[in-house]
Amino acid sequence: MKKHFSLSVSIISFMYAQSVFAADEIIVTATRSEMKAKEYAGSVSVLNQHQLEIISAVHPAEALNEIAGVNIHRNSGQEHLTAIRSPVLTGGAGAGSFLYLEDGVPLRSAGFSNVNGLFEGALELAGGVEVTKGPGSVLYGSNAVHGLINILSQTPTETSTYALDILGNDDGYVRLKTSMSGEALSGRYSLATSFTHDNGFRENSGFDQQKIQLRYDQQAGDWSLKTLATFQNLNQETAGFIKGVDAYKNRVLSLTNPNPEAFRDGKSIRLAVHLNKQINSQTNLSFIPYARWVDLTFRRHFVPGKALEDSGHKSIGLLASFEGTSKSIAYTLGFDSEYTKGFLREFQPGPSVFSFIQGEHFDYEVNATVLSPYTQLRFNLGAKTKLNLGARADYTHYDYRNNINSGQFGRFIRIPDQKDDYLTISPKIGLVHVINNHITSYVRLARGSRAPQITDAYSLQINQAAGEIKPETIDSFELGLKGNINTVDFELTGFAMKKDNFFFRNANGFNVEDGKTEHIGVELSFNAPLTNILELSGSFTLANHTYAFSDIVTSASSSIIEGKQIDTAPNTLGFMQLKVSPSEALNVFLKWQHMGDYFTDPGNTAKYTGHDIFTLRSTYKLGKNISIYGRVDNLFDTAYADRADFAFGSHRYFPGRLRTAFLGVKIQTN
Repeated sequence: MKKHFSLSVSIISFMYAQSVFAADEIIVTATRSEMKAKEYAGSVSVLNQHQLEIISAVHPAEALNEIAGVNIHRNSGQEHLTAIRSPVLTGGAGAGSFLYLEDGVPLRSAGFSNVNGLFEGALELAGGVEVTKGPGSVLYGSNAVHGLINILSQTPTETSTYALDILGNDDGYVRLKTSMSGEALSGRYSLATSFTHDNGFRENSGFDQQKIQLRYDQQAGDWSLKTLATFQNLNQETAGFIKGVDAYKNRVLSLTNPNPEAFRDGKSIRLAVHLNKQINSQTNLSFIPYARWVDLTFRRHFVPGKALEDSGHKSIGLLASFEGTSKSIAYTLGFDSEYTKGFLREFQPGPSVFSFIQGEHFDYEVNATVLSPYTQLRFNLGAKTKLNLGARADYTHYDYRNNINSGQFGRFIRIPDQKDDYLTISPKIGLVHVINNHITSYVRLARGSRAPQITDAYSLQINQAAGEIKPETIDSFELGLKGNINTVDFELTGFAMKKDNFFFRNANGFNVEDGKTEHIGVELSFNAPLTNILELSGSFTLANHTYAFSDIVTSASSSIIEGKQIDTAPNTLGFMQLKVSPSEALNVFLKWQHMGDYFTDPGNTAKYTGHDIFTLRSTYKLGKNISIYGRVDNLFDTAYADRADFAFGSHRYFPGRLRTAFLGVKIQTN
């Protein structure tokens, strides 16, 4: 690790010796208001609307994996597992360690998160996306542990605009997007839709998905209002793991589906009203009332019992904040509140397999209340240095009611009615120093925390007892440089984190309540114009994720030993793209995506060798209002795995798609 850190520092030292010029990127996630990215003590990466349109992702991983420190594993269809400065996490850990937002409002209630939660967002319709790496600011509580992803809606235009976008391939994929924007009544609106059908490249693995988003901005006296409503529906036939050593290399096997019975159906509706009032030049008041409804049904094809799970919840909430400045001090006072009614049912229709018993596993309801006060102070320590101090408290109350007989049922334990309370305090401190007009440095210490997911707390197994699970915490230190040098925009960050009370399911499918892990790494992102027609951009991650505790079991592949690497945690990730623009109308992009090797089991006895995949993209403007675009994924037809895993005694893979060409056309009028 020391060798690589030294190399990164040497690169920056060389760059720093060159002449520089300014470029200021604006972010909104950190404070819910616009600020320069260089002024934030932390790492926030941005993909703007133009970049998202060029990528034209058919899966969130295609866009987000271009960001340093991010590793989204594709499963089947729109399924995925997320990593941000972390291993790829599953179950409650995967659902609860990352916060997914829409214009700053969580897509789901904190304890009811979805491990595949990005498919519920409207990334296809977005005006941009911001990714915060590491614990979030004081504005964000439970689930902002390893990072957060904020999907930003499109800003309505002053003049009327209309757009039609069609994308497809010869494998049965087609997506139709429409948008319109302009003035209406006393404000401005934006209406966007996306309708997708995919046959799937594997047997019985297609999906249909619809998304509709309406935004309306208006001024009501001293108040500015933004109303955002989003609807999403997914109906997916899911393909399961193929099994066997290096099974993904078998071209015939990679197209099969061992689990034709698997499926995933999910619906969600969200409504939020953003109200802001500028009281005077130094103070601002903000209220964001919101409501959501979600329902999800799927087959748990990834475990031996293959049970059906049906879950959902409905929530109301309010995000309130007051900002002000006084001389050299700026402050934010906030209070978030949310009430949720949710349920979960799990039923295994098939025969018993080991301790996965046929019949009802769980049937319960949970009412949740979350109350979260926070404060942040920002001081000027001289002309070039700013200090941020903040803290957030999250109080979570669960009222659990069991709807079936209590007791043990195979490996599953159904507990009687109970109430649980969790309180976490998350302090944050950051220091930003302006080195010159174009480069800033920062250092940040922050704690992230989360109350247990309801599945962690109430879907118990035979190695657990009710009420023993504790909130998960992570302590993070990061040090970074960002700015631009000699026409090169860059960000270099080193981080170290330690996590306690890590709750996860081990390779035998049993819950572990008190795990400890450590994470250290360095990230480098850059964008470098080479000539008038050439531009090079990239992001690279070097990291080490290790267990900081031992959990010895009978199987060597399942045993966790302190100091060993966490499974599904590659040491290296990389993205690089060369852009060629021979004319104003034509752009060509060659993209390289690197995935390093990683262990697929906790005992470090099985490994995936990693892969390097290339994508060729191009856009061509035929006229003022029409353009065509296309790409070839997996340009060299490489056999690879989107996800590799070892569990229940088997090597398991989600195979990557073979070489596939997409072609699209976009028509826009204004």
